[in-house]
Amino acid sequence: MFARSRISTKSLVQLSHRLATATHAGLDDRRIWASEAQRGDRRQREVVRQVSDALARGESIGDALAATGDYFPPLFRQIVALGDATGQLDVAYRRLAQHYEHLATARRALLAALAWPALQLGIAAAAVGLVIWISATLGLKNAAGQPLDMFGLGLTGRTGLAIYLLALTTILVAAGGLLHAVRRGALNTEALHRFVLKLPGVGDAARTLALARFAWAMQLVLDTAMDLRKALPLALEATGNSVYASLGPQVASSIGRGLTVHQSLAATGAFSGELLDAVEVGEQSGMLAETMHRQSKLYDERAAAAMNMLGQVFGYAVWAIVAALIITLIFRVFASYLSAISSVAP
Repeated sequence: MFARSRISTKSLVQLSHRLATATHAGLDDRRIWASEAQRGDRRQREVVRQVSDALARGESIGDALAATGDYFPPLFRQIVALGDATGQLDVAYRRLAQHYEHLATARRALLAALAWPALQLGIAAAAVGLVIWISATLGLKNAAGQPLDMFGLGLTGRTGLAIYLLALTTILVAAGGLLHAVRRGALNTEALHRFVLKLPGVGDAARTLALARFAWAMQLVLDTAMDLRKALPLALEATGNSVYASLGPQVASSIGRGLTVHQSLAATGAFSGELLDAVEVGEQSGMLAETMHRQSKLYDERAAAAMNMLGQVFGYAVWAIVAALIITLIFRVFASYLSAISSVAP
């Protein structure tokens, strides 16, 4: 198993909830984090123990979390440090728990939308292997007396089956390695995300999901006294999309030059007119945080619809692949039958 370099969203939700409850109850930070060092997987216990030891030495919670590197998301570290400085640490933990629970819900919706198409694709791949295995076991031949190639892939006999299984295994391992590399940041995820955003259908869904996360994170950071030059980059990073996260320095620079939030976001060219109009209205009315809360709900609904549509598109694509395999199999068997008849005809 690969060592996890970052805390999982599920673990972060559970940790934030426990921290919020314990802090609201008036327990001391050192005691709380010392207790947390007994929970979670090995990596989590090591990092939390590091935080606990730093607190025992008299360091602030902000400094202690900063010393853990990238294990905790930047948004988590910044909001906790701000909550500690303003005496609202329990509120910070509770809002963070809500934020990461929101992300976890969106991720579950995405996986649920893709689960059935993925299962269909797996069944189709297994069916191809099964047909190759049956052909090899029964020793089926074509009219020329050669091993019968049902799908025209050149995979016949036990050797063909072994090659097919090896290819499937290689694809699965490569996909798993790619996913792990992306999650650890070992790949240029910005280039990957740019590619995904350009894909028909998939790009719209990914963009909508990123904007939903951005609006939710904006609400979170705007409810604090955080400097906008820090708050906006954190909200952009919370999208989970490197294309939007990379805009942080540009947006911070625009805010530093005296531009409004609306103007700073508009200058990137990465946000829809609808969202920019909402931001402008929120700024003018002095209710930007509330506006972002409404926008996050709106984009959540759109993201859920986009994920369902994406799942349906993938489902239809898989059904098309399965249908093509069945049709190919029928025609290949029929062609072999005709060849056999022709070979014995006088």
